[in-house]
Amino acid sequence: MKLRLDPWPADYDAPVQMEEIPADGEARLRVDAGAETADWAAIPPGGGDVRPCDFVDGVRRVEARVLGEVDGALLHGLFGAVATGHVRTASSQAHFGDMRVERFLILGKGQTESFDLQVGGLDVRFPGHACARNTPDAVLGELQSLMRAAEARLAESLATDDGCVFVDGLSYRATGRFPVIGVIKRIFDPYVNRSQFTLVEQLRAGERTPLFAILDGTYDRYSCFLRLAEPRPVDHPLAGIVRLEIGAAVGIDLARQLASHAAAMLPQFASTPARDPRAPQNLLPVGALEQELRRRMGDPLTMRRAIEKALHQRL
Repeated sequence: MKLRLDPWPADYDAPVQMEEIPADGEARLRVDAGAETADWAAIPPGGGDVRPCDFVDGVRRVEARVLGEVDGALLHGLFGAVATGHVRTASSQAHFGDMRVERFLILGKGQTESFDLQVGGLDVRFPGHACARNTPDAVLGELQSLMRAAEARLAESLATDDGCVFVDGLSYRATGRFPVIGVIKRIFDPYVNRSQFTLVEQLRAGERTPLFAILDGTYDRYSCFLRLAEPRPVDHPLAGIVRLEIGAAVGIDLARQLASHAAAMLPQFASTPARDPRAPQNLLPVGALEQELRRRMGDPLTMRRAIEKALHQRL
């Protein structure tokens, strides 16, 4: 047995989450590996034009979990916050763009109730938001969905014909009408078969696989794997790999242009272990944006105490 290191610290979820790679001839999803080309070989980064880029991301935070009672039944809920924003890079400069913090009181069983409190002399409102299911995981998932929806709205508002928008995190389920690229840091599914996935391990920095189409009937998209930086000899061969997603509605020609542009641009923004423990996948603009978004959400201990005080006053 040959063991290789996962370079991310052990207190983070592993960047490679898949269990096994399908053998040739097997299929978990309907995937067209020849969407871009029948030649399954590494595609080197091209020069191409330099476009302004926006990096979109969001963070969420559970301020406090709550339990209630409705008609004698237990009710799960939480006070949560979502912050979204973007970093604009152009002409070798980067700056923060618009940022927004939203707060919610999410309750299960379809219940809604808003909540107002004071924090340091400021009025803070948690609008009510209903979750159909009634479990702790369900209300947390609703907060995650609210964050993803806010990211999607921001990304679509930023997308233009002469720019490029990268959305960090899970797959970006947009309409595909704009140049929006999802950048997924973790590998949950290989999508292609075993012989094809071997190419992913062999990619050099800046190289990508050909685009393959993921056809699930709900969100058809083009995708490819891209290596941001070379792994160390001790690292496993998938270190530094991200997966890109582009809505299939843009068409293969535009998707190819966007994927090639991403391959030329993203390695320039790859982080290092000295800057970010999730290097190189957590890109430098995204890491800086996450820190600023969390700062704008306010101090979590102060918010927690304010919630406790307000709940106590309602007893």
